[in-house]
Amino acid sequence: MILTTIIEIFQAEANPALAIPMKAYMKNKFEYYGIKSPHRREISKSILKECKTLSRKETLNLAKKLYSQPQRELHYLALELLLQNFKNKLEKTDISWMEWFVINNSWWDTVDVVAPKLMAQYFKEFPQERNTKVEEWIASKNIWLIRSAILFQLKYKKETDLAFLFKLILLVSNTKEFFVNKAIGWILRENAKTHPLLITEFIETHQSKLSNLSVREGLKHIA
Repeated sequence: MILTTIIEIFQAEANPALAIPMKAYMKNKFEYYGIKSPHRREISKSILKECKTLSRKETLNLAKKLYSQPQRELHYLALELLLQNFKNKLEKTDISWMEWFVINNSWWDTVDVVAPKLMAQYFKEFPQERNTKVEEWIASKNIWLIRSAILFQLKYKKETDLAFLFKLILLVSNTKEFFVNKAIGWILRENAKTHPLLITEFIETHQSKLSNLSVREGLKHIA
């Protein structure tokens, strides 16, 4: 019932003319209702409010159903629902469904929510799970799990485990995957705000192993 109601709400706000360029921007990987982000967030507010009382099982079930629909706007709502209902309520087994949301309907826009928000919170609450799980992602050959391994510390700032981050980067530095190399550059650039000397030293020491994209992005704001 909830899913049907949500779909009806989004369908009522659809704009086919906007859907065409939105779909093209995402390389035609997903369908769109054609609802721009500000309006989508406004529509989602009442839906999310209604969903606050859902149980863990109901939340995850609805999120997966939303994520299995073709329209990308519903995927965004699914992630917003997870962020709302699981905030500070994570359990040790939750990493499994986080992985599911990374490897299904994968693209940078959703992976970059799951990794720096949900996975980031998970590893803060269950640090003993971090090394084994993240190294498993690195070895998986799945570029989105690898991107998640690189980016889950994106918002950690001074809490970033730089030694672990550098280790992960060097494990995948020979990749030609754009989304992995872009993630490496992004995380280095972000950490340069708090550790400019250490980031500069790392890049200069390992420049021959890093892609030009990673180096350029990593040094972008270092004087």
